[in-house]
Amino acid sequence: MEVEKQWQGQRSLNSYLIALALACLLPVVAISAIAVWSAGTAYKDAAVARLNDTARTLANAIEGEIESRFANMSVLAQHRETPDSEPLPEPELWMLGADNNVALITSDRVAVLRARSNAAADAALLAMSKQSNVVSNVLTTGSQPRLVLAVPAPAGERGTAAYVMSTSPQALIQTVQRGRRAPTDILVAVTDGNGRILARSRDADRFVGQVAPDWPKLEAPSADAGIFAAKTIEGLPIVLSFQRLAGTPGWVVIVAESTSIFDARWREPIMNLLLGAGASVLLAVGAAIWLGGRILQPVQSLARYSNAIADGKETDAASVRPSSIREFETLRQSFARAERSLRNEERRYRTIAETGAIVLWRRDGDGEVGLATGWEQLTGRPESEVEGQEWTSAIHPEDRPLTSAAWMTALAQGTPLDVEFRLKISDGRWLWVRSQGAPVFEADGSLIEWVGLLEDIDERKRAQADIAYLAHHDTLTGLGNRTLFRQQLEQAVANVRDGRDGALLCLDLDLFKQVNDTLGHPVGDALFCVVADRLRGCVGEADCLVRLGGDEFAVIQNDSRQPDASVSLGCRIVEALCAPYEIGGHQISIGASVGVTLIGDNSSDIGSYLKRADAALYRAKQDGRGRVCFFDQVELLAGMVELAKGGTVEAQDATERNNGRA
Repeated sequence: MEVEKQWQGQRSLNSYLIALALACLLPVVAISAIAVWSAGTAYKDAAVARLNDTARTLANAIEGEIESRFANMSVLAQHRETPDSEPLPEPELWMLGADNNVALITSDRVAVLRARSNAAADAALLAMSKQSNVVSNVLTTGSQPRLVLAVPAPAGERGTAAYVMSTSPQALIQTVQRGRRAPTDILVAVTDGNGRILARSRDADRFVGQVAPDWPKLEAPSADAGIFAAKTIEGLPIVLSFQRLAGTPGWVVIVAESTSIFDARWREPIMNLLLGAGASVLLAVGAAIWLGGRILQPVQSLARYSNAIADGKETDAASVRPSSIREFETLRQSFARAERSLRNEERRYRTIAETGAIVLWRRDGDGEVGLATGWEQLTGRPESEVEGQEWTSAIHPEDRPLTSAAWMTALAQGTPLDVEFRLKISDGRWLWVRSQGAPVFEADGSLIEWVGLLEDIDERKRAQADIAYLAHHDTLTGLGNRTLFRQQLEQAVANVRDGRDGALLCLDLDLFKQVNDTLGHPVGDALFCVVADRLRGCVGEADCLVRLGGDEFAVIQNDSRQPDASVSLGCRIVEALCAPYEIGGHQISIGASVGVTLIGDNSSDIGSYLKRADAALYRAKQDGRGRVCFFDQVELLAGMVELAKGGTVEAQDATERNNGRA
């Protein structure tokens, strides 16, 4: 279950390779689709233009045929009216079904003929009224469909008249009939103003005179030309282009093409593209799967190899077959080198542990120590005491609570352990060590054991202690320096707020500069060391003694009854430092002046205390050196000095005598 959760939401390498292949193909397919779609659109437009051009060409040809027939009809009529020719027949004798039979109809005969439903009379009347050539719609009163042509006759003695002639639609529109002999997939037809078929390129004998099935669509547009989808009289779907004929009562030329053939002109390239794109995608997916197999095989072998290494099992790099992919072969060789390095590292650690430099330890899940390689070499104590937990008695008593708490926290929270403590080794010394460790878990999260090492850090700890000491102490005298002084003064101020008294004493050496100038710096440095020793003898264990710099010193007096304690300490310091010195064969006499301020006015500014003590020290020097002076507490000092007058006066007299000798 945990493994399933681990892999949940992840994809196989094949999935990513397929996605990569599709992503690479997508721009090419998209560009090709746009190009072919544009080409398909162009093919479609070309097919439409082809139909429209054909319709216009046929319309012009048919219009030419009609005009030619009118011209022939006029010539024939005029020839029949010449003196030498046979006279034109009377309209009553004119037969509608006779081809090329021209008759003359005068205006006075129109009414009589129209009363007999004579189509010729209607055409003649229209030609006379418009004085233009007239062609009728198809007539279906006889056995065969007929057309009537009428041409206005020249004006003469007979008045207004017109020549009329009857003919079959197919005889008139021969252009369409010629189309039957040409091998073509285009259907051509002509309809009259009522939608009846006048001529048709296919099966004309069957359908001439019948109404075109999509006549309402042809009749509706107001334009003279157009294109739309329709059906033939047989019911086949077509794409139809139409062109209206000039000089006719609404005749229309129709050029149509099968919808399947029309669509194939532009759909075929798109289908080819889809087939090509599909083939490309399948090829890319197949290539990605094949490539994924080539990649996964060495990866899986390397994964098994690395898992064996991680589990600490004995492995052999030769069991992983070399890969033909250079990067994987490089990775395989790197794994082999890493395994050798790991094994060598384990041997090195064990060797180091056995020499006593470190201790490699292991504990079970409950924290019981099971192994401590190198324990005896590091501590000189028997390794058997590790198994029985007897080794904990070797931890310094002050460090046992810390180590116990650190281990219990790590054990309870499953977090790494890192703690430093002291161990008592076989020669009785306390040795600083650092114990580091971490839990080892199973794949399901259960704890297997704890592993870690115990490292000798005694030298580092001592070096750190030396560095810390030097950071807070004067290198010449061993007294505290300004850094320690500020820290201790801050602590003294905090102690006062807790109800504990304190005082700050600042002092410098009188006449020290003369000693330094006359006897040299080595003697001056030696004198400083002796002064430091005498000061140590004056202060208490709780007091902080520092050298501020040069011949300036300070004492922070803690946990003492003030002001009695500071007066007593000041007097002891003056008396001790005024005593003669024997330095390098030289008899030296110097003195000391002390300025005192009490730490107890609830001020948190440590700088103010130092200024007060300096001001008191300056006043002590002005009053004649070799004395103690309080800051703004002259009355208090007067009473205190009386109690210690003997020692102070003797110290002042000694200073004056020494000054005289100096």
